[in-house]
Amino acid sequence: MSQQINYALGRLFDKHRVVFWYDTKQELRGDFETVSIPDVEKVEIANNEYGLKYRILRESPEQKFLLYKEGPQPEDLDNWLLDVQLAHGEFRTDQVAIWLSELDLGLEFAEVAQAHAEFFQAIKRKEALKKLLKPDDTAGQLRLKMLAVCAGSEPRMDSVVETLLQQLAED
Repeated sequence: MSQQINYALGRLFDKHRVVFWYDTKQELRGDFETVSIPDVEKVEIANNEYGLKYRILRESPEQKFLLYKEGPQPEDLDNWLLDVQLAHGEFRTDQVAIWLSELDLGLEFAEVAQAHAEFFQAIKRKEALKKLLKPDDTAGQLRLKMLAVCAGSEPRMDSVVETLLQQLAED
């Protein structure tokens, strides 16, 4: 598990200078303590939000930070680091986040992955989908590509419908 976490965090740090990690179930403290990524400073959020914000934005504006909080993410109104979090990345350890990470998709696709969990549980379908994905895909395009994988067709609506009608005619 630690290798998967290191890999996923490393990929997040390729895109973001600050990464937040909320350990909602409070079961990954050991993994946080063993994480070692070059040039990344690990800091625990423990009622020190204002000082952290000053340090991240003013004292060390070039330093990469992994900010860990044991427990759930605070409500937006109570989250002193919300602006920093929205501008940077968040590391999640639930199954949906793992699927999205495997496919190089952002958290904006979490609702699609959650709604279609059965699709993502099949390794072959995930591999086929990954070959079709592009960095600028929208949620609608992702769903169309998922349909194409299931139908065994090109990721175009006319092709998906044609393939499905052909299969229906053969039955």
